Order: sequence, then structure tokens, then C-alpha cells
Amino acid sequence: MPARAVETEDDAKNAVWLDLLNPTPQELALAEKLCGQPIPSLEDLSAIESSSRISVRNGAAFLSSPLLRKSGSDFQTMPVGFILTEKRLFTIRFQFYLAFETVAQLVADCVTSAMPPPHTAPERQSAQPPPTEIPPQHDTLLHSGEILVALIEAIVDRLADILESMGNLLDTLSHDIFRARTQQTPIRNVAVWQRNLLQRVGEAGNLCSRMRDTLLGMERIALFLGESRKTASAIPVTGFALCTPRTAPPTPLATAAPEEDGKTTAAYALSGILRARITSVSHDLSSLDAYVSQSQDKVEFLLDATLGFINIEQNGVMKVLTVVSFIGVAPTLIAGIYGMNFKDIPELNWSFGYWYSLGLMATTIVLPLLWFWKKGWLGGIK
Repeated sequence: MPARAVETEDDAKNAVWLDLLNPTPQELALAEKLCGQPIPSLEDLSAIESSSRISVRNGAAFLSSPLLRKSGSDFQTMPVGFILTEKRLFTIRFQFYLAFETVAQLVADCVTSAMPPPHTAPERQSAQPPPTEIPPQHDTLLHSGEILVALIEAIVDRLADILESMGNLLDTLSHDIFRARTQQTPIRNVAVWQRNLLQRVGEAGNLCSRMRDTLLGMERIALFLGESRKTASAIPVTGFALCTPRTAPPTPLATAAPEEDGKTTAAYALSGILRARITSVSHDLSSLDAYVSQSQDKVEFLLDATLGFINIEQNGVMKVLTVVSFIGVAPTLIAGIYGMNFKDIPELNWSFGYWYSLGLMATTIVLPLLWFWKKGWLGGIK
């Protein structure tokens, strides 16, 4: 059925997927009745230990993971929760995620395509009015595990898009850091530029860290679902497979796989086809994790490069201060000597004593300047 609001238990009849977005206390209470178990809160979903993120209680799998989303130019992370039972999937989230809306549209399109065309009377007979109610179709068109796998696939696709944006961000940042400045920039503008670069590098590092947390959580969920098994007798026969564009086109009425060791496993376990899809997702997550590791290395390199350029700028400033302080030492010494209050100073009564002291001060200024210029200290200051 298409997406609709669930306000009573009757509204949830035959509903396979119940999505809670910023649930109110009344909605949580209704969801707990439908699930038969307590619904985890935001604090529960934010726990970082593995036992809290993946657990099994009374035949239902409780899964949670932090999920990264892009909001404008900022990136935010909020936890999402999944409760997988044999007949239903509960999702708990506190932010809008495009992947959920995408899968919701896939569900609606899948159910619409599964409905048979309306009955048309022969031309020789008078047309009958259309029925007021749609005749019942399959008991369950979609299985809860199938929807969960489609959700994970859509989430991974969205994370890959964010990683592409992060790669472009790092490329732009690298160009800005190593870009040659052709004209002399005032010192105050250089400081603003350096501060901006450090801020951007810090944001890139924060994004890599958040992405790593999200990928780690999704990898745990994919590993858990990939290892869960189910016998052929317990596999529900679905009419149409729910597939995102990353998977093969849907095939009608998938045949059940042969039984595995004749053992009955958990009710929330996935069938062989869904386990193959979740295994493919695990491989994609591994490749994304490797990409994040490479991005983190690049962020560290850019941070070192930024700090290196800042050190170069500081060394240039220190050169200027060193030259100025050294040049001022000799004239100050001369002025201090001839400013001493001694009675007998040879040049005290000399008519050219004043000009002599000024010339000596000028000489002690010019000679060090020539020496610094020959060493390249003055020509290298930009």
C-alpha cells in the first residue's frame, strides 16, 4: 500500500514497514503495541557499544547506526534504528533522510505494479461499473527483510554520493593551499587566509570522522544480516522483489532455495537472495571505508602543508624582526656611549662631533643592510 499515516492499530493492518520520524509519545506507545516490545529512544540509539547497536530480543533484531546526512553545506550525524521482525520492519529516525523517501517511493511503485489491471467487460456486453473496493491481492507483496535490504542499499548509495562531494571538497582545498599568490598580500589578509584554510581542513577531518562512524555502523549491520540464515520452509515467497537501481531488475515469484542443514533459524533472518544482496553491500562498504581512509590521509597531508606554509610566513616575519633588531643595536650603542655623563669625553668639545656620531650611526645601519641583502634575507621577504 502507498505511504499513509498510522493513528490506530487498524491503520497498520497488513502494513509491513512502519517508519517513525520524530515520534511523539503517543506514536511510540502505538508502535510498542504493534511491535510487542519497547521502542528504543534517541539515547538508546546513540549508544556506541556493539551490544547496544546490534541485539536480538524475543525473536526481533534491534539494529542501530549513526547516519550522516548533508544539510546545505554542513554535515550532520544522527542515529537511526531498525527493528526487524518476521512480518514487519520498524524504522526510527529523528531527521529527514533522502534514502528513506527513495525506498518509500520504490515500495509504492512496487505495490502499484503488482496490482492486476482492472477488469474490462467484452464489447458485446454492457460495461459494468468499476468495483468500489480493490480485490485482495497477495497476503504479503513485500517482506520486511527485503525492505530493510533496499533501505541499506539506498543509504550506501547516498553515502557514496557524499564521499564524492568530500573528494571534490578536498581537491578544491588542495588547490587553494598550493595556489601561488602572484601579488603581495597584506599581512592581515594572509592571517585571515591561513585561519580560513585551517578551519576548512578541520571541517574536512570532522567529515571523515563522521563518515567513518557511519560506515562502521552500517558494516556491522550488513555483517549481522549477511550471517543470518533461514531454511526454505521459513522463507516467505514474495510476488515482486524490491530492488534499487544498483541491483538486477525484479523477478516474479522467486523460488525458494534448498534447505540449509535442515535447521530452523531466527525469524528475522534473510533468504539466500537477500543475503547475496547484503553481501554485495558489504563489499561496497569496504571499498567506501578504504576511500575514507585515503581521504583521512589526504586531510593529514593538507594539514601538514597548511602548517608548513604558516611556518614559512612566520619565518619571514621573524627575518624582518631580526634584521630590524640587529640594525638598531649598533646605533643605540653609539648613542648610549656618547650620551654618558662623563666630564672628559674626547669628542665633547669637537665641532664635528655631532656629525661624526650621526655618520657613524648611518654606517652601522648601511653595512648590516648590505650584508643581509648579500645573504638573501632582504630579497626573500615577500
